[in-house]
Amino acid sequence: MTLILTWLFPEGIVMGADSAVTQTVPSPSGRGERRILTGYRKVYKIQKLKAGISCWGTGKIGEYRTDIWLSDFISSRESEYDSIHSFAMLLQDELRDLIPEITAPEGTMEYRYGNRGFHLAGYIEYEGNKVPTFYHIHNGQSEIYPDINPRVINANQDLPPQEVLDLFSKNQAPHVRNGDFFFYTILFNTLNELFVQFYRRIRIGDTPFVFPNIPKFEEPLEGYSEFVRFWIRLVRDVYALSNMPEVIGGNISILSISPDGIMNLTSKP
Repeated sequence: MTLILTWLFPEGIVMGADSAVTQTVPSPSGRGERRILTGYRKVYKIQKLKAGISCWGTGKIGEYRTDIWLSDFISSRESEYDSIHSFAMLLQDELRDLIPEITAPEGTMEYRYGNRGFHLAGYIEYEGNKVPTFYHIHNGQSEIYPDINPRVINANQDLPPQEVLDLFSKNQAPHVRNGDFFFYTILFNTLNELFVQFYRRIRIGDTPFVFPNIPKFEEPLEGYSEFVRFWIRLVRDVYALSNMPEVIGGNISILSISPDGIMNLTSKP
């Protein structure tokens, strides 16, 4: 499994993922054994577009590991894309040729949520300004576009620039989560509400509780990057301390993209 998060802040885009994958390793009896392997890369720069992409779901595209396939796709098809939209459509069309349609009945988890997908985010020119946008390229149903065919891969622009600007104007930072997101959603919703309550009620001396405290970092985008890393790390560590398989694990990769196109990719525990 996996946990990938993409946040759009006014100060920049932050994309994060763990580095664990679940595989069935061959055994002499032929039954195979389930293993959680770490060290897989799930977040990539798209240098030509000053954009980022991350992946979740089944760990293979055709005959190749997804991390190897995706890295090769970004570089080998560079002459065929010149915008975030053209990259999204190129990826959609390629994946439709390589990934079988979902055959699971309607109402099943696979039909509802799909079995693989990609977060794609970057900046585009919109009304004279650089504005972030987000595409989710995946199979399964879409909460934004109910009329798509969920059995095939679709490139859905879930956060177009005007919607992002509208959310920013309300002091909201939109974010998207995929992979093993159920547990993350419970933790985030519960703890985030507690943090808000602390802000309203808790003081250390005359200082109110603030989380995340972005001004303590040299750059705001660095603070937001650590904020995103915190949530993935929290889910990872809860799994590690529980009786459940560590389906989210390993180092955490964080890619930040500033409005002027500066990208920073780090990987650490």
